[in-house]
Amino acid sequence: MDDHTVDDNLGTRTRTAAGWQILAKGSNFSLQMVTSLVLARLLMPTDFGIVGMATLVTGLATAFRDLGLGQALVQREELKPEHPRAAFWGTVIMGSFICGVLIFIAPWVGAYFKEPRMIPVLKAISFSFVISPFAVVPRALLQRDLNFRTPFFAEVPTSVAYGAVGITMALLGYSYWSLVAAQLASSFVRSLALCILTRHVPPLIPSLRGIRDLYGFGIGTTFATLGYYIAVKIDYFAIGRRLDANALGLYTRAYSFVTYPSLLTRAVGPIFLPAFSRMQTDHARMRNAYSHIITLLSMVFFPVLAIAVVAAPEFIPTVLGQQWQPSVRPAQVLAFIGLCSITATPAGAVIKAAGRVYGEAWRQLLYGTMIGVGAWFAAPYGISAVAAAVVVANAIHYTLIGHLVWSSIGFGLSSYIRAFRGPLLTTFGASAVALLIRAAMISAGYGPVPVLLATIIPPALIAWLLTTRLPFPELRAATREFGAFYQRGKSHIKRR
Repeated sequence: MDDHTVDDNLGTRTRTAAGWQILAKGSNFSLQMVTSLVLARLLMPTDFGIVGMATLVTGLATAFRDLGLGQALVQREELKPEHPRAAFWGTVIMGSFICGVLIFIAPWVGAYFKEPRMIPVLKAISFSFVISPFAVVPRALLQRDLNFRTPFFAEVPTSVAYGAVGITMALLGYSYWSLVAAQLASSFVRSLALCILTRHVPPLIPSLRGIRDLYGFGIGTTFATLGYYIAVKIDYFAIGRRLDANALGLYTRAYSFVTYPSLLTRAVGPIFLPAFSRMQTDHARMRNAYSHIITLLSMVFFPVLAIAVVAAPEFIPTVLGQQWQPSVRPAQVLAFIGLCSITATPAGAVIKAAGRVYGEAWRQLLYGTMIGVGAWFAAPYGISAVAAAVVVANAIHYTLIGHLVWSSIGFGLSSYIRAFRGPLLTTFGASAVALLIRAAMISAGYGPVPVLLATIIPPALIAWLLTTRLPFPELRAATREFGAFYQRGKSHIKRR
């Protein structure tokens, strides 16, 4: 088989995977958005803050949950039968150990945050580490084969379970316990669904044979994940410690508001690692694919995020409720992070495929240190000051990540300029129109709902017009890619 045929085959499989992943995560994103809006209406910021304190700790522990063994299964060029077995038992042992540790340290964590209500919450959520290992191997093997059709049928019931349990318990008055039960239910349903759909039977006989082939890459991935988690959550620790649960709830909602688009980019992220891993010896192909991906993602999400930031003063209190009004300003400050995080997923996949996980790890740890120091000293001045400190750290971090991509595959400054020029011009045009329309509507005395609609709809049309009319070849190529994904997604639906 010649190189052209190999390229076509990989491209076709990647587009097929992307079609299913976009369909799956788009459906899940819609369900999660509805669930989040309903829960935000039913619960108070303090409820989210209490659970947020517990999930800060469990999230940190998640970095060690599978020791990167799942990603090692995806990245490894040759996979032997003993590798999945070793990965499963490695994650079971680690998950059980983490569960026990979290239950043991829960009282000290509650004392640190000065919030005794989060102690039983942390103990309850820790049992997800006993459940989740059953999903690691089947999910990794599906990802390795670029099979994202099967996970679609696992993630939809997972999102439904989260929403059904969370909303029902919130309506019954269980306050923050509704969020805890929703997390545990979704973890159980995801593991069960993946095992059933893949016919994966966990091996009964313990064996760690072959784990030495996996843990080298896995440990590097674990440290990179740890560094990333510290970076994106350490500001939560600072707010939870130096302020209170209410402030933490407001800040997490502001952060979520501007990073929702990046959830969708992370949703298609599992496609990138196996695809780039198959190109790891051909840097020219990797550069071309990476350029197309970041142009496509920024073309879709940059204007959306910019318009959302302009509309935030009306959107947040109107849709979520007046109790969330103090989160508007931090959300607007954090917009820069939302823009950067959209392209972080493909950059991470390129770095891992090139085997530069330790270079990524120290950058992520430095990133976490910068945010931790900045957030700690900014917290007494309020959550908007924390947001500003986090933005400064992000600017430095993504410069370092861009340098690592350049040193890994030769994707330099001029390549980034070509990839981003079309989306950035579109974003500036759409956001300028949004600002002008919003100012005019407010001056004319219109209420929040008309202002919100006028701030969103016309600028979105302007963004679409600019995207299809700007004379940049990389923008048109990305538009064609988006059309191919859309058509492939429609054909999948019709075949169902």
